[in-house]
Amino acid sequence: MKLNKYVCMILAGALGFTSTALAQDRALQQLIQGKKHFWEARFDQAAAALRDVIGVPSVKSEYLFEAYLYLGFVLTRQNAPASDANEAFEQAVKLDPKRKLDELVIPPDLTSRFNSIRDQLVGCLYVSTDPPDAKLVIVIEDSVIYATSTPALLCELLSKNYQMLVTKDSYEQQLLPLHLTGGKTDSLTVMLNVSSTAQKKGKGAWPWLARGGLVAAAAGVIYITVLDSGGGEQSQNLPAPPNHQPPPTGK
Repeated sequence: MKLNKYVCMILAGALGFTSTALAQDRALQQLIQGKKHFWEARFDQAAAALRDVIGVPSVKSEYLFEAYLYLGFVLTRQNAPASDANEAFEQAVKLDPKRKLDELVIPPDLTSRFNSIRDQLVGCLYVSTDPPDAKLVIVIEDSVIYATSTPALLCELLSKNYQMLVTKDSYEQQLLPLHLTGGKTDSLTVMLNVSSTAQKKGKGAWPWLARGGLVAAAAGVIYITVLDSGGGEQSQNLPAPPNHQPPPTGK
């Protein structure tokens, strides 16, 4: 009896995995069709296929991003109400705030429309430290969204409150609120102070983080709402950081 129950559990898990895999495959095929119909100017068929992708439960985020992006393209080409196209672009941006479009492939008017929405929702911050090559962690609420080294270029949504932890062996830890400005890339240099006790703290930074220490520390810091510069037509498309070069791509 116990063996039969165990076998049934295995079969149920296998069927669930198969069902999920089939759903993802169907979403991918619909996405391919939707994009194909768009480039063929068959906009009604494209919209139907793309909405099918959006309707798939737990669809992969990369598929969902492409579906919302191309749905925004379709609605723009159909001269749908601007709010409908903008809503599709907003959903795409929220799924991947760091994504930029290939301007050699996407027509300029569609790129401009997407960038205008992105600039209202996303800000970037180029973070460097003195000395360089410090450990940088970005946290929101109870989730770590970045764990990297300086210098680093961070691009995230404006509507969230972030905390930034900077650590380096033999230096004092810094815990700071992260400020973002819509449609712009700002620069921040964090000066780290040498401390006689920091070496011990620095070596324990990552284990301390794994135990939730960052979240506990962030709770004791006043959260400062990220700043929105208003975006819209006056915002430029996320320029390069002033007087700095961003980290090489592919790093």
